[in-house]
Amino acid sequence: PLDVGARPFSGTRVTEYRHTIHTIASDYIRAAFGLAVTVGPVLFLQTIGPVYWTMIFLVSLFIVYTGNVIIRHVSVIELSITGIMVSGPFSRSMRWQDIEEMRLRHFSTRRDGRRGWLQLVLKGGGVKIRIESTLSGFADIVKCASKAASDRGLDLSPTTLGNLELLGETKELFTPSSDSQ
Repeated sequence: PLDVGARPFSGTRVTEYRHTIHTIASDYIRAAFGLAVTVGPVLFLQTIGPVYWTMIFLVSLFIVYTGNVIIRHVSVIELSITGIMVSGPFSRSMRWQDIEEMRLRHFSTRRDGRRGWLQLVLKGGGVKIRIESTLSGFADIVKCASKAASDRGLDLSPTTLGNLELLGETKELFTPSSDSQ
């Protein structure tokens, strides 16, 4: 892995992607609502032990969720033909030549699978990068990652192959692996 702050692709054209307030506003609303619903009773109502500790646990979950939303909002994804980098509170970078694993998962919010989001997970060189489809330019990032995975001859799970096909990537470039992720 590269040193923190090192650019894996200095001298090449870099495209930056980031969450705008419009793409992440619903996450902020969910975080605020969750905190209001859980912190309020803890601060203003007298509750018995088990209920109190359950509420404290829920407050903790919403604090972590809120922190995650803030980190995604302030992070910048930098993409070039030679690598990908996440700049922000937890910066990390990966050269495409170092990619060892690529997963593209769908998380549905409905039983029929029609609504939801995708998450791209890249691993390589001791680095793990996760990117959600709410990011503007997500399809461009997936295209670069799938080309790198194909160039490296990575076996992708049937789930990843199916999700790539839904995004319009050619399935013939890859050989499916036996496990489903």
